[in-house]
Amino acid sequence: MNLNTLAMIDWPQNNINPDQCAQLAKVLEQLDSSQKIWLSGYLAGNSLATASFSEQVTETAAVKNHKAKKLTILYGSQTGNGESVAKNLKSLATEAGLLTEIFSLADISVKQLVKKSLITLVISTHGEGEAPDDADIFYEQLFKKNAPDLTGLQYSVLALGDSSYEYYCQTGKDIDHRLNELGAKRIHERVDCDVDFEPASGQWIDDILVKVEDVIKPSPQDLGNITTLPIQNTESLCVSNKSNPYEAEILTKQKLTGRGSDKNTYHIELAIDPTQVQYQPGDSVAVIADNNPNAVERLLKHWKLQGNEVVTFKQHTKNIKALLTEHIEITQISKPFVKFLSEQIENIELQNLANSHEAFNAYCEQKQLVNLLNEFDPGQKIDVKKSLGHLRAITPRLYSIASSQSIYDDEVHLTINLSNATANGHYGLASGLLCDRAKVGDKVKIYVEPNKHFKLPKNPTTPIILIGPGTGVAPFRAFLQERKEQQASGENWLFFGNPHFATDFLYQTEWLKLQQQGVLNEIDVAFSRDQTHKIYVQDKLKDKSQLIWSWIENDASIYLCGDANHMAKDVEQTLIDIISQHGNLSFGDAKTYLKKLKRTHKYQKDVY
Repeated sequence: MNLNTLAMIDWPQNNINPDQCAQLAKVLEQLDSSQKIWLSGYLAGNSLATASFSEQVTETAAVKNHKAKKLTILYGSQTGNGESVAKNLKSLATEAGLLTEIFSLADISVKQLVKKSLITLVISTHGEGEAPDDADIFYEQLFKKNAPDLTGLQYSVLALGDSSYEYYCQTGKDIDHRLNELGAKRIHERVDCDVDFEPASGQWIDDILVKVEDVIKPSPQDLGNITTLPIQNTESLCVSNKSNPYEAEILTKQKLTGRGSDKNTYHIELAIDPTQVQYQPGDSVAVIADNNPNAVERLLKHWKLQGNEVVTFKQHTKNIKALLTEHIEITQISKPFVKFLSEQIENIELQNLANSHEAFNAYCEQKQLVNLLNEFDPGQKIDVKKSLGHLRAITPRLYSIASSQSIYDDEVHLTINLSNATANGHYGLASGLLCDRAKVGDKVKIYVEPNKHFKLPKNPTTPIILIGPGTGVAPFRAFLQERKEQQASGENWLFFGNPHFATDFLYQTEWLKLQQQGVLNEIDVAFSRDQTHKIYVQDKLKDKSQLIWSWIENDASIYLCGDANHMAKDVEQTLIDIISQHGNLSFGDAKTYLKKLKRTHKYQKDVY
């Protein structure tokens, strides 16, 4: 009898006879460690089949009845980063033997916090200081006058954001301050994370685990002979992700805009292995791109380096050329680096860039890191080693998926706009790679970023209104392909806009074919510069306001994708006006009505 068999026989409260133990031991000997983890997750998940995956816990009845404190992990996430950090904390806390539970902020109310003793909250900031969609109701409740007294609650906030925005990490800051106002005490100070959030969030998790372990870890006497096993998502063993990206071959690179267009929009098709890359309409593809070699050479020239000098950037120690190519963000200038530079160099214009959000944004539209350094530090006062501590890591670029995997099983399609090169000849990082530098047959590293806040209605009879000017139409190509494959009976209405009909009507033949097939029931287009006065998608919405209201009353779902700064705000204002006019509601009530549509997932946005 081998050791595995003996171990199982001696296991407390064992209900398996020796013959069964021997058979199990024989199977276990043939499995590697990852397969054993998968098996434990499968068995635990099978025994809890009636619970949703996100709510399954590894506690036995004895642990569930245990009255020790739990760590409650909350998250609000727009693109999935906040959720991934929260789940990582949950996994590590469980491995440390801590009692934990995890909730999206969409699934918990502020009043429920009264019954909690210790919470951590991972929250992203969306757009210009806005709470992510799944945190919208929670955020509103928190700031009401009748918000509960939270004295006795301990907490810590991890805020995710982008320092290039004026209201950097604003949602996290607001929630942190409000919890404190309501009587809750910080167990750890808030940490604000920029787009390269992994190092800071990882340190926050380590600090949290140290601080809460003694507070909530149950004693051996409490748990008796209970052993907890982690439930592992079985997909993580076979599906690519951020830490294990998939190398997709470029199959097609086709320019969609015609000659004479002010835009350069491309249709990109990538080959994938469907066992490694799985997606749904509404999801995005994250592209992991290397920097342009020409831009790297210009930086090496500025710093007077050969490229073979070995230095350290974050956790990577490599020659400087490899670091600049693979790891360091050089296409986008970060505000923290500008502030660092302004502290080292006396220059009025540089001070203005560091302190004025408008000046910073205007400068960064046309410039990259090498331009900043050549302009304000031509004498190389700040050497490369000093600069590295203040530069950001490259972050993946997200693109809405423009295909349905129900139809294109082994492909993923993207619709990418290659902005015109700046005066200095710069393109965007991933768009420059896919649309300019890369050739058909080349490979690019990708993974899927799920978007559970931008999904087709579960009921195929539900009518949908799709509003997507420019490349914002990409996910709606996937939506309509999926609806066709489902043979969904719900009606589909598309609003599309771009500058010119002749050169910028993206996927025109496909829309016309879908119309002929009865899949696309209505299509309204706005070509803003084909007449003396500009016409946008919001103008087309106004023209069809009565019909739109009838669709809304008929339980239609509304989807909006594209530019967040101008288009999305104008469209949302138009929707409020339509609801007010045809629903006979005041402006305030119409705004509340639209907010209700958002909360019930009848109005979903994917804006950037």
